[in-house]
Amino acid sequence: MKHSRPLLLQEIDVRLPGLRVRRLRMHRHLPEVDMLAEHSHSFTQILCYLSGSGLMTAAGQNYETGPASVAFLPPHCVHSFRETSGRRPLCLVLDLDWRGAVKHGFSLNRLSQSESGGIKRELAELTRVSDPTHASCRLLMAAGILRILDSLLRATGNLPTRRREIPAFVRRFERLLNQSETPLPEIAILAKQMGYQTDYLNRIFKRATGQTLREYRDAQLLQKAIRLLREKSLVKDVCEELGFLDQNYFARWFKKQTGLQPSAHANFSNRKNNIASGRATKQTAVRMHTSIHP
Repeated sequence: MKHSRPLLLQEIDVRLPGLRVRRLRMHRHLPEVDMLAEHSHSFTQILCYLSGSGLMTAAGQNYETGPASVAFLPPHCVHSFRETSGRRPLCLVLDLDWRGAVKHGFSLNRLSQSESGGIKRELAELTRVSDPTHASCRLLMAAGILRILDSLLRATGNLPTRRREIPAFVRRFERLLNQSETPLPEIAILAKQMGYQTDYLNRIFKRATGQTLREYRDAQLLQKAIRLLREKSLVKDVCEELGFLDQNYFARWFKKQTGLQPSAHANFSNRKNNIASGRATKQTAVRMHTSIHP
């Protein structure tokens, strides 16, 4: 059964060491389809939702998706999708052959507003290509697709973020965040402490980082929360460490950021760690067995 209507399809064989980009697609789900059954692929797939929302199931967990959500699906990762809004999802799909993609595992992240805008501009340029079969046009298309891939891989944490000079006001804002007695301090209060009007600081901050003050604040706290959830067994302990007085409020905030309850994220991380530990133990046992029985 056909599930979607293709709006853009570029069959392009771009090859780099250890990586091959098979194709780029952009499609919208058909009106009569609100659910995609469980399936998997033999290749790596990156999904970037440009509009609409839904519930994705992958790696045994449920994740809420919305505009600017990016999912990284390694080969043979079983996943499904159910639409949860009236607006049909518009999805960008990149199919890849990437050596070693399995070790990265499934991940779901969200693009910043500037990253999302950059990808939409690249897609607009691709639709303006006059003759996709011409050699010069294919070179332009390949460059655009690689820029999109670069943004998506950095957003999913599979490539390091670019290092650049950090302006003094960004460093000062981060210091105030770290010194705050509350986990989610008011942006207006921080801006006043820095001697800026909130709107002006928001504009120059976004120009420098690609994120608004609120997005940056939430991202910094989320990184800390995820690290603590990996280290501690109880969500209650994480709340206390972060300074949240209300565990339910923390759970609502965390789910808004990730699509998961804190307890589910902690269980998922622990399960991955246990699997990795089990593999390491098995490899050690094999090496010991080999050394004893040459």
